[in-house]
Amino acid sequence: MNTQPWKTSVEIEELGNRHYVRVIEDGVVSVKGFHSRADAKAFAQGEQARLGLDTRHWT
Repeated sequence: MNTQPWKTSVEIEELGNRHYVRVIEDGVVSVKGFHSRADAKAFAQGEQARLGLDTRHWT
């Protein structure tokens, strides 16, 4: 799959005590919040697999 990173990507960001996963799919942004970093990582990895992106390992 030929994707452009600015159009399709998955990112995790921590803000306060919450972890947010930002999914950009064909230029459309969606954000989902989690209380646990582990839950955010699991969701992000699932979204990467669904979108056919290389799997990143967040620490």
